[in-house]
Amino acid sequence: MAFRRGFKTEAERLALELRSELDIDIVDPFDPVHLAKHLRIPVLSFSDVQGADPQAVRHLTSGPGRTAVSAVTIYVDKYRRVILYNEAHASTRLVSTLGHELSHVVLEHEPEGAPVDGRRDWDSRQEEEATWLAGCLLIPRDAALGAARQGLTDAAVSARFGTSLALAKMRMNGTGARQQVDNEISARRRSWRH
Repeated sequence: MAFRRGFKTEAERLALELRSELDIDIVDPFDPVHLAKHLRIPVLSFSDVQGADPQAVRHLTSGPGRTAVSAVTIYVDKYRRVILYNEAHASTRLVSTLGHELSHVVLEHEPEGAPVDGRRDWDSRQEEEATWLAGCLLIPRDAALGAARQGLTDAAVSARFGTSLALAKMRMNGTGARQQVDNEISARRRSWRH
């Protein structure tokens, strides 16, 4: 999917602004729960929900549904949100998932409708934008560029920022950080020859 013109630049700027507001350096891991507190959005695990059906919680956290739902944002009203997450998922997945859910809020996306006939009302543009902004929050482009200049592998980037390997790969490739560093090295080599 192609983003609207200027969206990626806007997302990188927004991520840096949010990191600055939260006093998180560009090279530090980003904790989405910290952003949620800043935005006054409660973040609860499925098990934390009072009155939740224990059988449903078991189904989602240790049963056959444990991979089906990672998190969901509940729109209480126009201004209040609550994020519920699946505590059975790996911390690296939860970082991405919570970043994604918070990105919907930051981008002021409209809530999606409730599932109908077992199918979710899916706005692919909103989903792609939230995924991209979450990546910007977790590994800003300048941090990816720094990692590329240091020659870090995707695994090392993942470990440094506390993300999944898949997200680290997505950011290192999607930002063009390694390509930019390769171009810089090639330009220096050419200038040395002249």
